[in-house]
Amino acid sequence: MASLTSNKEGNVIQVSFMDEIRQQPDALRRFVELAFTETELQDSLKYLMKSKKNPHVVLTGMGSSLFVCYIAMRILQEKGILASTIESYELQAMDSHFFTEDVIVVAVSQSGESPEVLELIYKLPQNIPVIAVTNYPKSHLYTMTPMAGGIYAGTEYLTSTKSYTNSLAAILLLAYRLAGCCDGDMAWLHQQLEQCAGKMEALIADERIGTEIANFITDIKFIVFVGSGYSYTTACHSEIVAEEAGKFHSSCFTPAQFIHGPIELIYKDFGTVIYDFDRNYSDKCDHVRDSVLEYGGKVLLITNRTDVEERENQMIHVIEHEDPKTATLLEVIPLELGIDSLCKSRGVAAGRISRVVKRMAN
Repeated sequence: MASLTSNKEGNVIQVSFMDEIRQQPDALRRFVELAFTETELQDSLKYLMKSKKNPHVVLTGMGSSLFVCYIAMRILQEKGILASTIESYELQAMDSHFFTEDVIVVAVSQSGESPEVLELIYKLPQNIPVIAVTNYPKSHLYTMTPMAGGIYAGTEYLTSTKSYTNSLAAILLLAYRLAGCCDGDMAWLHQQLEQCAGKMEALIADERIGTEIANFITDIKFIVFVGSGYSYTTACHSEIVAEEAGKFHSSCFTPAQFIHGPIELIYKDFGTVIYDFDRNYSDKCDHVRDSVLEYGGKVLLITNRTDVEERENQMIHVIEHEDPKTATLLEVIPLELGIDSLCKSRGVAAGRISRVVKRMAN
C-alpha cells in the first residue's frame, strides 16, 4: 500500500515503505562507490587527529542518527581513543569545561536540518572542530562545517530505511578514518559493505520472510527490542521502526537492562525481538529468551547462530554474517519486511508519518 506524500518541491507523490526498503542495496552500493573516494576529507581527519594530544571524539545526533553513533564510539574505544555519545540537546547543556582543547564533535543528521543539532553547532565554542555526517550536501549542517562526509542515500520520504543503513556505513567508515586504520582494514570494510548489499538484496527478495514474521507478531500488543554491543544500535532503531511504521507500543534494552526490571512486564501478548550476532553476549541473550518464553511471551530471534533449539512461541531467523559490526546493516531488514507485510494485511500504509516531521534539505 502506497502513501501519499509531498516531495521538497511540494508535489504530491506516491511512495510505499516497501519501495524504500527495496532501494537499500543500491543505496549502499552508491555509498561504497562515492564515500571511499572522499580523499580530501580523509586527509583532513588524519591531520585533525594528529593535532590533538589526547583526542576526545564526542558523537552526537537525534533519533536513529544518535543510535548509529554508538557503533563509532565502540570502534574508537576498542582502538584506544576516548569517545562518547551524547544526544545533541543534552550536549548543548554541558558545562563549558567539558569542551577541552582535545574535544572533536561528530554531528550526525540524516537531513542536515535537525534543529537540536544545528542549535548545538551554533552554541559550540569556536575552537571546537565539527565533523558532519549527513545525506544532503545543500543542508545547513553540511554547508556550515568544513569537514563533512556524505550518506548518499538519496531522498527518503517515510520511516528511515536506506538513510539508516547508509548512516551505519558512513559512521563505520568515519570511525575507521578517525582511528587511522590501515589500507588493509579499509579494503576489508569496503568488501564487507559490498557483501552486505548483496545479502540485503537476497533478504528483500525472499517474500516468505515478511509474511512469516507478520504472522508471528500479529497478536503481539507490546514489543521489546533487545541487543548488546553493536546490536544495541539495531534495537534502538527497531523501536522507531515499530512505532513509526507499525504503530506498535515498543521499547529497547540491552539484555542486562531487560533482566533488571522490564522482565516483570512479560505476559501472553508480550513480544521480544532479540538481535544476537556477537558471541560475547549470547549467554545474556539466551537468558532473556528463556525468561520471555518461560513467562508466556513470544520471541523473534534474529541471529547468525545455527545452534539454537526450536521452541514453542519462538521464531528464529538466521542471517549468515559473522562480523557483528557490519551485521547491523542486515539485522533490521527482517523486521522492516515483517512490519510492511503486517501493515498491508491490516490495510494500513506502513511508514507513513503524520506527527513526526520528516525533514529534507533543499
